[in-house]
Amino acid sequence: MLMIITSILFQITGKKVSKAPKIQRLATPLTLQKKLTRIAEKKKRITKAKAEAEYQKLLAMRLKEQRERGCESLAKRRSKLSAASKPSVVA
Repeated sequence: MLMIITSILFQITGKKVSKAPKIQRLATPLTLQKKLTRIAEKKKRITKAKAEAEYQKLLAMRLKEQRERGCESLAKRRSKLSAASKPSVVA
């Protein structure tokens, strides 16, 4: 029905009929405040994620160092045990 009316109006006037939006999104102080809050939350999430990633990287590095130290001490212990178990030949 609407298409018929708009096509008739177009034929009569030669202009296209424009439809206005039903709800206008006005830039009220409240909407601006919500927008700024949303942006601030987004920035906060980004910085928190970066800090968390940095901490995880540091934690992984520390675990790797600890594992390496454990392997070194185990190797030293094994070498001491193998040296002690071998009979020394005195000539």
